[in-house]
Order: sequence, then C-alpha cells, then structure tokens
Amino acid sequence: MLAAAAMLTLLGGCGKKAELQPLPAPPEAAPVAPATGNTGDMPQATPGLNPTQRLARVVDLLNRNDEKAARVELDALLAQDPGRREAKVLEQSIKGNPYAMVPRNSFSYVVAPGDTFITLALDYLGDSYKFYALARISGIAPNMLKPGDIIQMPGRVREPSRPGVQRSRPPVTRVRPPRRTAPATGATPATGAAPAAPQNDPATALRYRRQGLEQMTAGRIDRAVSLLGRALQYDPDNRAIAADLARARRIQGAVQTR
Repeated sequence: MLAAAAMLTLLGGCGKKAELQPLPAPPEAAPVAPATGNTGDMPQATPGLNPTQRLARVVDLLNRNDEKAARVELDALLAQDPGRREAKVLEQSIKGNPYAMVPRNSFSYVVAPGDTFITLALDYLGDSYKFYALARISGIAPNMLKPGDIIQMPGRVREPSRPGVQRSRPPVTRVRPPRRTAPATGATPATGAAPAAPQNDPATALRYRRQGLEQMTAGRIDRAVSLLGRALQYDPDNRAIAADLARARRIQGAVQTR
C-alpha cells in the first residue's frame, strides 16, 4: 500500500517542475525465517577467489539481483579482508538502512539510455559501490532498470550533468583521425586499410562508459581503461568520460606500482 501511494504521488507530479521532497520512510525489515536443518540449497562461497575477484563476484551477483548468493560471497570477502572499504559499503547497502547512506532530500529523475544504478550512484552519490542502496531505495531490481523509468534520486535537483559531480576536471583529450596518405601512382589501394576514426556518437559513448564503469567497479581496471578510452573516442568533448578515464588510469598506475 505504501508503494502504491508513493507511485500515485510520483505520477501526479509528472509534467511539473521537479521539487525537493523528502525520501520516503524506509520499509520495515522483513522477518528472518528460522534456520532449518536442511542447508543443501544454501549457496556456498566460490572457493579459490582472492579479495578483488570476490568483490567482482559480489557486484556481479547484485547486478543480477541475486542477493542471497551475494550475501554469502560478501561474508567471505569480509572474512578475507575485513577493512576493505568497498566491502563495507556493499554490506551496509545490503544489510543496513540504505536511506542512511544518501542525502535526505530527493527529486524525480527519468532514467536515460545508458544509465545503470552503478553510473547513477557514481554521478549523484559519488560512489559507484552505493548502487545497490540506490536500487533498494528506488524499488527496482538492478537488472530491471530501463530508460523511461522514474526514480527518486537522493540529493538536490539539478540537471543530470555528469561533469558536475567530479572534483576535478582533467583536460579533454581529443582524438584525431589518422592521417591519410595518397597511394602511389599506379598503386592498387590496400584492402586491409585501417578503419576511419569513430564518428561522434554520444549514445555509443554512453554504452561504452557504462561498461567501463561496471568493469572498474568490479576491479577489472585494464578492461575499464580500454572501454572508457573507446567511449572517449566516440564523444571526445565529454568531460565526464574524460574524468572517468583519468580516474581509471590513476587506479591502473597504482595497481601496477604495487
């Protein structure tokens, strides 16, 4: 009933200028079922994973809305690395009160193509690992979020200008197309010539950015750098992508120097 009332309120506000409003009260915790003697159907932690691999496993499971298995992997991760910041954020996102992790005010936000809870958490909450807390507040499973959904975004009303959440803005790297040289007189044009540089395509850039941020959150930094670099090729003036790429390269450099 609370969810229905919240939805009616939200739909009633469509077409009006977004206004600050308090986040709804957190739902009451569901009672925990008593343990039974049959544990054969209980998920088990994946053996042989190091903390970084297990962190990626937790993120992947939560993205697929498999919270039960994610809890088991997260407990194993905390046992391996009790002080890991990302693990503690995920633990609070799953087991704690998600409203305690975000600003008190909120505004209506229409999900755009390329948005995921990971990118939205990074852009509006400053921490991609709060993505599951944002999903819980929104009442939408991470793998069910789609363009056109209207969610309550914690914080103050502002345009979804992603550069605005960055603390520093590195200079934008412009990608120049390769110089073309005319073939020699009488020469046959090569059939295996390098493809032309990508055209400006913000939609494709957003897709690569989303994939890159997901890889970075999962700890696969080299892959994240590659994807974010590709995103910047498709939208070289996008400062948010440039900032994401610079951040991924800093992490990559720190990992390589260890």
